[in-house]
Amino acid sequence: MNKLKHKFKINSKQTPTTLTDATVFSKTHTISFDKPVTKLNVEKLVKQLIQDLGRPLAHNGIIVGHIKVLAKVTNEEFLFLSLTRLDHLDVKSSAEWQTGLSSEFNSVSLDINVLVFGHSKKTVEEIVNDSLAILRRDSCGNC
Repeated sequence: MNKLKHKFKINSKQTPTTLTDATVFSKTHTISFDKPVTKLNVEKLVKQLIQDLGRPLAHNGIIVGHIKVLAKVTNEEFLFLSLTRLDHLDVKSSAEWQTGLSSEFNSVSLDINVLVFGHSKKTVEEIVNDSLAILRRDSCGNC
């Protein structure tokens, strides 16, 4: 049996680290497109949106908290995206999303939820607004 070679000293006066000062942002935005957009394009735009949200909020590629986006083109057709690490994006789709991928839509409803530590609500709101502006610009294509 191996014996420990190092002794650990616990300072009982030290306050344990807690994550109690979270910034929470939750808002729904509807984005109207100048020209109809396919589900594949919506998916591409929303994936880019969540990455745009995550980059400035991440520390060494990790978001201390999480970012979630629910993108709905109809109540039955939606994508749910979740980001906690910039190098790993979770995407879940409704069963209806896969049918009729060539369908086109004039708008998308985005439920954006951000819970992070180390950033003010004002900062998170600015990042969301800037990221939505990029989405609007990119959705225009050749407008």
